[in-house]
Amino acid sequence: MAAVIGQFNRRDGYLENNEHIVTWAIGHLVTLAEPGDYNLRLKKWQLETLPIVPEKFSLKPIQKTVKQLKIIRNLVRRQDVGLLINACDAGREGELIFRYIYQITSCKKPFKRLWLSETTTDAVKRAFAQLRPGAELDRLAQSAQARSRADWLIGLNATRAFTVRHNSLLPVGRVQTPTLALIVNREQEILEFTPSPYWELYAVFTKADSQSYAGKWFQGKQDRFDSPAAARQIQEKVAGKPAYVAKVEQREASEQPPLLFNLNDLQKEANKKYGLPAARTLEIAQALYEKRKLITYPRTESRHITRSLAGTLDKRLAAVAAAEEYAAFAATAQKAGAPGKRYVDDGKVTDHTALLPTETRPKTGALIPEESKIYDLVVRRFLAIFFPAARYKQTRVITETEGETFLTTGRVELEPGWKTVYASAPPDQPDQGEEREHDENPPLPELARGEAVLTDHAEVREKKTKPPKRYTEATLLSTMEGAGRLLEDNELKQAMKGHGLGTPATRAAVIERLINVGYIARKQKTLHPTEKGTSLIRIAPEIIKSPEMTGRWEKALADIEDGKVEPVDFMIGIIDLTRQVVDLAREQKPLANKESRGRETLGKCPLCSNDVVEFPKSYSCHGYQAGCKFVIWKEIAGKKISIAQAKTLLLKKKTREIKGFKSKTGKEFAAILTLGQDGKVNFEFQNKIN
Repeated sequence: MAAVIGQFNRRDGYLENNEHIVTWAIGHLVTLAEPGDYNLRLKKWQLETLPIVPEKFSLKPIQKTVKQLKIIRNLVRRQDVGLLINACDAGREGELIFRYIYQITSCKKPFKRLWLSETTTDAVKRAFAQLRPGAELDRLAQSAQARSRADWLIGLNATRAFTVRHNSLLPVGRVQTPTLALIVNREQEILEFTPSPYWELYAVFTKADSQSYAGKWFQGKQDRFDSPAAARQIQEKVAGKPAYVAKVEQREASEQPPLLFNLNDLQKEANKKYGLPAARTLEIAQALYEKRKLITYPRTESRHITRSLAGTLDKRLAAVAAAEEYAAFAATAQKAGAPGKRYVDDGKVTDHTALLPTETRPKTGALIPEESKIYDLVVRRFLAIFFPAARYKQTRVITETEGETFLTTGRVELEPGWKTVYASAPPDQPDQGEEREHDENPPLPELARGEAVLTDHAEVREKKTKPPKRYTEATLLSTMEGAGRLLEDNELKQAMKGHGLGTPATRAAVIERLINVGYIARKQKTLHPTEKGTSLIRIAPEIIKSPEMTGRWEKALADIEDGKVEPVDFMIGIIDLTRQVVDLAREQKPLANKESRGRETLGKCPLCSNDVVEFPKSYSCHGYQAGCKFVIWKEIAGKKISIAQAKTLLLKKKTREIKGFKSKTGKEFAAILTLGQDGKVNFEFQNKIN
C-alpha cells in the first residue's frame, strides 16, 4: 500500500511521508482480559466461581506484540493525525483487529474503512478513492465482537468446569471440540464395525483374434453374492460357454482444470501428495509469501480471482517462465488468452483472492525442498487454468452368456489437456501400508455389438466389507470445511455454507492444538483419538461437540451483521448456554484420572486445581501439556527442593525457613518459600542478607 501511495521513510514500526503514516498490526495485538484481570481470586480454577460472566468485557495487550501496540498508540495520539483509515482484512476478523486497537488506545478520532481483497496497484488506488465511512461497518464490528465474547464465555467456562470436575485438564472450544468429536466418532465406528464377507464373479472373454477382456457379473443393481455357493453355481454355468457382446456404449467425457487453490485445498493436496501436516503447509506458504515474495497471501478462503487481478496474469506467467521446468507451459499459457468466469469472478472473492504466484521470479536453488514442493503446487495449479479440458473416451460393455450378464468399463485418454502440466511434477510420497485399489479398468480391445466371444474362464473372488477410513489431515480439513452438510436443519446448513468449522487460517492450528493437548495422535498420515480425547467427547454435552452450535452462531452472527438480531439478545443466549454447560459439569460423576496413575499426587495446582506431580526437573501441574504454567523447580537458587517441602508449599502456601540457597554472587542465605495467588514461588526473609 505504501508503495502505491508514494515515497515513505521507514521508522520503527511504521512508514511516514508528508501526508500519511502507514502502520500495522501483527495479527491480533489485543485480546479479551483473563478472569484474574477482573478479580485476582478468579485466577484459581474453582467450580464455585463458575460461570465467570464479566459485567463489562475488558481488553488487554498481547504481551509478545506489546511494542507494536505502543507504537500505534503513540501514533494515533499525535496532534498532526486527524483521521484513521482501517485497512485490515476485508472481513469480520479484520474489523475486530482494528476496533479492539481503536478501543484499547482510547482513540476518539474519526476513521474510514479501506475495503479491498487484493493489493494490486489499481485495486489499492481504487479502494483509496472509495473509502467507506467507518460507521458503515458498525454492524460487522458488532458481529465480530459478539463472536469473540461468545468464544471466550463458552471456551473458558466449559474448560474450567470439566477440568475441575474431572481432575484433568480438558480444554473445550467451539471449533476444536466438534472437530475432536469427528475423530472420536469415526474411531467408534471402526471399533464397532464387523466385516461381512461377500463374493464377486469375474469372467474373461476372448475374441476371435485372441484379444481378451474381463467383465464383472451383475444382475439389475446386484453385483455381489452373499454365499460362495451361489457364485460358484453361476461360475460353473458360464465357464467355457459361448458369449456375445450385448451392448457397447461409448461417449466422450471431459475434465476441466481444477479451481485455483485456497489455503484449505493447498493443505489437503500437500497432505495427500507429501504427507505434510496442515500447520507445516501454512508455515511454508507464509514463508513463500512474506520472506520469498513468491506467492500471494495464503490465508484465503477464495478459489477465484477478480477481474482487476486478471490483468496482472501476463506478468505472473512471465515470472514463472524464468524457471526452466515451467517455461514451456507458461509459453503455452500466454498464447491461450485470459481464463474465463470459472476462475475470474469478483462475486466469489472474499477477504482475499485465490493463491497465485507473484510477479517475483524464482531463483534457482534458493528454496528449501519443502518450499519448492509448495511453490510447485501453486504454480502448476495456476498454469493449468490456461489449458483445455482433458478429454476421454469412456466405454461401457455388457457381455451376455447363458442368460447371465457381465459389465466391463474402460476409459481411454484422447487429449491430456491440462494434465500435461503435471506430467513433470515431483512424484507423490508413497503411502506406507495403504492398500492400492485393484485396477479393474484396463485398456479394452475394439468391440462391436453382437460380436461373438468365448467365456475363457470365470473366477470367484472373496471380499469383505471395510470399515470407514480414519481421518487424514486432508480428509479432516475437507470435513471441517463442509461441516454444514452434517446438519439436518436446512436453515443452519445455509448459515454454515462457506464457513464450516474454523477458517482456513485456523483449521491447521486446531488440529495441532488437539495433538498438543493430548486429545489425538498423528500416526503416519492418519489421526487417532487418545483415551483422554475419547473421555472428553463422552462427557461433553451434544451442543458443544456438534457442529450445530457453530451453525447457530454463524446464522446469528450473519443476522447481527444484517441488522436482524441485536448483539445483546445473542449474548443473552450465550450466557444462558454457558450456565447450562457449567451446571451439567457439576452434576457429572468424576472420571478416573488414569493419566496420573503411578505418580504420587503432591497437591492441587493453585491455578487450575489439577494434580501436581513429580517430573524429572520439577514438581508441576499435570496439565502442563495443555498450557498450565504452574511449576515448582526441583532446584531453586542452587538448593534442592524435596518432595516434602513441595507438599508443604502446596498445602500451606509457605515452607519453614530453608538454608543453603545461593545468591548470584555465590553467598549463601536462608529463606522461606511462599506461593503467591498468581502461582509464582517467591522468597520471604526472616533475616536480611548482609
